[in-house]
Amino acid sequence: MKATRFYTLLALLLMAGEVTMQAQEYLPIAQKGNEWHTLSTTLFGYSNYVNWCSGDTIIGNVRYMKIMGILNNGDPHLFTVLREEDGKVWKRHLNTSVETLLYDFTASVGDTLCFGEPGASFVLDSISTEQIGGIERRKFWFGLEYDNLGRPRAKETWVEGLGSDFGLLWSGYYGVYDGWHCLLCFHQYGELVWQNPEYNTCTYPYDAVEGNKDSEITLYPNPAKEKVTIEGLEAAEVQVFNAFGQLVKTIQGTNEIPVADLPQGVYLVRIRDGEGRIFMEKVMVR
Repeated sequence: MKATRFYTLLALLLMAGEVTMQAQEYLPIAQKGNEWHTLSTTLFGYSNYVNWCSGDTIIGNVRYMKIMGILNNGDPHLFTVLREEDGKVWKRHLNTSVETLLYDFTASVGDTLCFGEPGASFVLDSISTEQIGGIERRKFWFGLEYDNLGRPRAKETWVEGLGSDFGLLWSGYYGVYDGWHCLLCFHQYGELVWQNPEYNTCTYPYDAVEGNKDSEITLYPNPAKEKVTIEGLEAAEVQVFNAFGQLVKTIQGTNEIPVADLPQGVYLVRIRDGEGRIFMEKVMVR
């Protein structure tokens, strides 16, 4: 009962956009020393992105921050350039002069923002604060929802100085159907500042349980119409997420996933071990 009251109070505060603590002065995203590790899942599997700020460059008399990156085990190369000014961050397309708004930390609760590559509009539902790296940072909530205990959850969040929970360059991606992104870790000058609490690594795929290999675990059939069977592992709990990152199904005590009731699309299957830790994630197609 006490827990329910606490989460209900927290939810009311978030809905009102009220916070009891004030964040420090604005923390920039595009500053040298910042590094992001991002997981990307698609129909074809997983990819690991590492992006970092490598220094300024001048394009058309405008100062930008160069964003370098590595995809999986490839060579470092220039991904894009960012311009940050007065709490807003723009991404410039390298082959054109077009800029896309990635972040607007000047927005107020209730504002409708158009940001990210998909270019969709989202309403800022709430602003809270969270201590990360010993600093109180503002946290912006989009698509705010609550579970049955009144705990707040969002389709996307931004954290001042870090960016989106989908990764630095993927703000606005919770409305995209053909893939899914997740920020795993954020470093400053090589020091880990934040790690996604759902993972125990900054690089994916990984083996959370010693002795099990990703290649030994399969989903069959995939794509599927009626049900999918997990082969090669006795799962304690299975969670299924849609392309919006929303939990749509939880299964316990069986390796069979009924999918006939799910709309056609790409899903992420998260498999947990007996201690509740994430053991493996697989892409499933319905």
